Amino acid sequence: MPDYIAELRAQIGQRPVNLMGACGLIRDEQGHLLLQRLAGQEVWALPGGLCELGEPPLETLRREVWEETALTVQAASLLDLLTTPLRTVANGDQAHFYTAMYRVDAWTGVPVPDGVEGAELAFFAPTALPTLRGQPGEFARVWLAGL
Repeated sequence: MPDYIAELRAQIGQRPVNLMGACGLIRDEQGHLLLQRLAGQEVWALPGGLCELGEPPLETLRREVWEETALTVQAASLLDLLTTPLRTVANGDQAHFYTAMYRVDAWTGVPVPDGVEGAELAFFAPTALPTLRGQPGEFARVWLAGL
C-alpha cells in the first residue's frame, strides 16, 4: 500500500475512499499471458498495483511492472477502466477501486519475481489460465477469449 494511503487512513479511519490502480496484460511472442503467483497464496494475478499520490496510471503500470517483474514497459495501450462498487477489505477499510487495464504492446527484460508480492512468474496459454484474482483477472480471461 502506498505511504499516502496509510497516512490518509490514520486520519479518516475506515471511511470510504477512491483508490486508483493499473494492471498490465503482458504477452509473449506466442500470445501467452504473464501472471504472478501471489506470495503465500495459490492465486495468480496480473502485474500491477495502486497509484502513488498524483501518479498517472500509465506511470503506475510501468513502476509496478518493474517492481514486480523486472520488466520495462516500453509501450502500452489503455483497454478499459474497471470500477467496483463500495468494498470492505479484510481489515475493515472501505474503498471504491478503479483499475486502468493496459495491453502492454512492447516490453524488454527477463521476468524475475520480486519475492515480496509475487513468489513466481509464468506465462500461461489463454486456454490454460490458473485461478485469477479479482476483477482484473476476470477481465483478462474474457479479453483473451475474445482475441
